Amino acid sequence: MTIKDICKARNVPAKRGGRVRYFGSGLVRMGTIKSAHSGYLRILLDGDKHTGHFHPTWMLEYLDSNGNTLLDTRK
Repeated sequence: MTIKDICKARNVPAKRGGRVRYFGSGLVRMGTIKSAHSGYLRILLDGDKHTGHFHPTWMLEYLDSNGNTLLDTRK
């Protein structure tokens, strides 16, 4: 499943290079979308060396290029 497929299926504004804010680990962390695999987004959280798999509709806030919220999946 590609990022485009994920966007259509899950109705999220994901794109390669897009910025997100992740809230799932008890800490707020920023990250960059790198790719998709098996319906999940591969996101490199700032400060990490490797990408992680993230469900596109769980605890992510999608941001525009100015850092404004496009979609908050916590609602």
